[in-house]
Amino acid sequence: MKPLAPLLLLIVSLAAVTLSAGEPPNLTFKDGDRVAFIGATFVEREATTGYIETLITARSAAANLTFRNLGYSGDTVTGEARGLCTGWSTFEAPDKAFERLRKLVAEYKPTVLVVNYGMTESFAGPGKIAEFSADYAKTLDQLTRAAGGQPRVVLVSPNFHEDLGRPLPDPSEHNKNLKLYAAAISDLATKRGYTYIDLLALTEAAAKGPPTEGLTSNGIHLTPYGYWRTALAMEQATGAQTAEWRVEFQPNVPGGVAHVQGTHLGLTQMIGRRYKFEATDTVSVVPPPPLGSPKAALDGTAAIPGTRRVLKVAELKPGIYELKAGDEVLAKANAEEWAKGVSIKPPSSEIERVEKLRKLIVAKNFDYFNYQRPENDSYILAFRKGEQGRNAVEIPKFLPLVEQKEQEIAKLRIPQPVSYTLEEPAK
Repeated sequence: MKPLAPLLLLIVSLAAVTLSAGEPPNLTFKDGDRVAFIGATFVEREATTGYIETLITARSAAANLTFRNLGYSGDTVTGEARGLCTGWSTFEAPDKAFERLRKLVAEYKPTVLVVNYGMTESFAGPGKIAEFSADYAKTLDQLTRAAGGQPRVVLVSPNFHEDLGRPLPDPSEHNKNLKLYAAAISDLATKRGYTYIDLLALTEAAAKGPPTEGLTSNGIHLTPYGYWRTALAMEQATGAQTAEWRVEFQPNVPGGVAHVQGTHLGLTQMIGRRYKFEATDTVSVVPPPPLGSPKAALDGTAAIPGTRRVLKVAELKPGIYELKAGDEVLAKANAEEWAKGVSIKPPSSEIERVEKLRKLIVAKNFDYFNYQRPENDSYILAFRKGEQGRNAVEIPKFLPLVEQKEQEIAKLRIPQPVSYTLEEPAK
């Protein structure tokens, strides 16, 4: 077990950082919430992995949530990267480009805005922080007005700049600047009563681990594994309840069930040395880690908060017992160990359900990307629309595809009943 120690410590420390500023301190999702992710590269690339959105969706199975990813790589709080191309080397003014974002927000009318800026701006150094804060405040005013009503707002700091060694640049000075910008964002959240997530602190905790287990490809941009782990950390940082799955059977209590947590029990039977029960989870399993993740994450031996599942069965006759979901063995232990409680794997059927959910979310995000940022937009919407502008009528046709996938997501997010059997293995 010794080789796992750094990763165990790393994941625990990553998930343990819970930093919120302002009121309310925690983010809770309500049935019918429309969530908009807005920001630069961190946000845009999340749409292609879907781990943050999937975890929120899966853990909020009782709430029908929808999401729109409005991220734009390299963007700033003034919308500098969003300009439609108006020539081979010039772009529209940032205020004109920002109008596109404001229009999309007004169209969607989000009830929750999750906003992440500061990475691009941080390269300008300390001298631009006051300007950044003022521009950010103006942008938030415009976004909340465009959303209508009173959307809850979450401000997310930029992530930490990992030191991946040379020939990549030494990030020490940049991290000093990032902390200044993060502090400015935190201050803005406090003054406005917004939720604040210190992504810088979360990712800095992870960056202290072994270099082979970093979160980024170049120090700044997260890998799929980086998004997976950051999703878990952000869930903790928003105050989400990630109670473990736990079932305790005890024959001498009424009904034979002493404790149930994170799931609902259906039919339960005890026949000789065999327990049979059906359970439908109320706390969904997390998406499985992507390929290329550290071995301890892939094989389930890493201690990830909110993912532990324990079955405790008292007064079994002496012997070895297997817990199965269908034909799949989830755990094997002796009667004494079952009486104390045994950690079990989640059933593959539920892991597969959540991974299918993630892939569907990624596909939905791609459809929406094509709607809000059509390929060859200069030819369709801008200075060359005389050539292909007739194709603009195709763009709205992506929205029904988005809505169709959202209906499938609403069904797929709900955990399914699983039939378990605890018995002595066949000899």
